[in-house]
Amino acid sequence: MGVKIGYLDKLGHPNVKIKIWGLSEQFAQEFEAMIDTGFTGFLSMPLTAAFPLALTLFGTTSYTLADGSTSPKLLGYGTVELDGEQAQGSIVLEANSSGLLLGMEFLKGLNKALLLSPKNGVVLVDDIESQSTPAASPQNPDPNNPPPETKAT
Repeated sequence: MGVKIGYLDKLGHPNVKIKIWGLSEQFAQEFEAMIDTGFTGFLSMPLTAAFPLALTLFGTTSYTLADGSTSPKLLGYGTVELDGEQAQGSIVLEANSSGLLLGMEFLKGLNKALLLSPKNGVVLVDDIESQSTPAASPQNPDPNNPPPETKAT
């Protein structure tokens, strides 16, 4: 089962503490970040907060926003640690942002599924997709729905 690793803020948004660094863990700093299931990327953070982390700057991208407009962004590469587990990925550097957003690519990098509970807060569990399932075979064409067991008489 999962472990509580965060909390729901006053508006019900899931928040967690993370550690971020670039070239070396000696540059690591802790931050509060909101998990945003509508953000498909890895991590988005303010550009000014990224400077001391020694992220590797490697390019630009454009994101399509909910209103249909596009917005150019700088990209860095770094490591994010949450509750002792680490994932590496592209970090969107926002010029006009004050908060950090963890996206679905981050959860995918940790092979985790997100559970939210008003009582228990933010819980991450091992993703079901990463667990083994029975292999498909002529006797079992659907590995996600195995046939009932039969007994020999």
